[in-house]
Amino acid sequence: MNNLRELAYRVDPALWVREILGVEPTKWQEDFLRAPRGASVLALTARQCGKTTTAAWAIAHAALFLPGSLSVVACPAQRQSAEAVRRVREAIIKAGGKLVADNVYGLELTNGSRVLALPGSDDSIRGLTVNAWIVADEAARLSSDLIAALRPMRARRPDARFAMLSTAWSRTDPFWMAWDSDDPSWIRLKATADTDTVHYDPEFLEKERRALGEDGFKREYLGIPLGAQASPFTWELYEAATHVHVPLVPPGPAFGPPVHERAVPIANPFQSLRPTGGFP
Repeated sequence: MNNLRELAYRVDPALWVREILGVEPTKWQEDFLRAPRGASVLALTARQCGKTTTAAWAIAHAALFLPGSLSVVACPAQRQSAEAVRRVREAIIKAGGKLVADNVYGLELTNGSRVLALPGSDDSIRGLTVNAWIVADEAARLSSDLIAALRPMRARRPDARFAMLSTAWSRTDPFWMAWDSDDPSWIRLKATADTDTVHYDPEFLEKERRALGEDGFKREYLGIPLGAQASPFTWELYEAATHVHVPLVPPGPAFGPPVHERAVPIANPFQSLRPTGGFP
């Protein structure tokens, strides 16, 4: 590979995917791969349109061309994050990259770049500083607390990219709240069955419509979340409302019911007095 070609691959991940990985990316995949440094990206997709693979290409490209970089992937379950890392591994090896550490939940390249598969909980992911990609896959199924824990990972490295990719779920999940907002800082990409960026067999889609019902079909393939029949209350709100708080120490008498004690009679000292004079 000559220096000019390597430079072209460095600045254009879509060209790298096309010529090195041998895959022709679709229009939405090209737009995702070419997101500028520091971008925040939302990708609303249909099922099986390649969103996890697209994110894996982007992470693999960053790992190869940004020595010492760190990228992370968060999914509802860590086994899903591990699957995303497996696809990153495949792309890196196909491109000729060399690994010095390789396990289910993480990779490290000879150039010092790392890729980590995060669990679907915010309890154990804080403290990471990311300078390449922060990817939330199936973001509609992630908790608001987890999304809130992911965002500050680029606080010291604002050139890192933050991406949420998801099929539709509800109108109150963190992904849809961002998608439906008027925040202009998001790059919004759509890859659903009613767009020209994803192609499905019409006969397959009709079978899916009959099997899933109209609401399920719209959610899984058209990017339309549950409508008015869905409850506006999230699972987190329900748990918070029904959680019984157990105090660390037994409550004192101030927190108990009022104690009704019998009144103690007190003698009235003025009761024995008699008037000594009269009115004029």
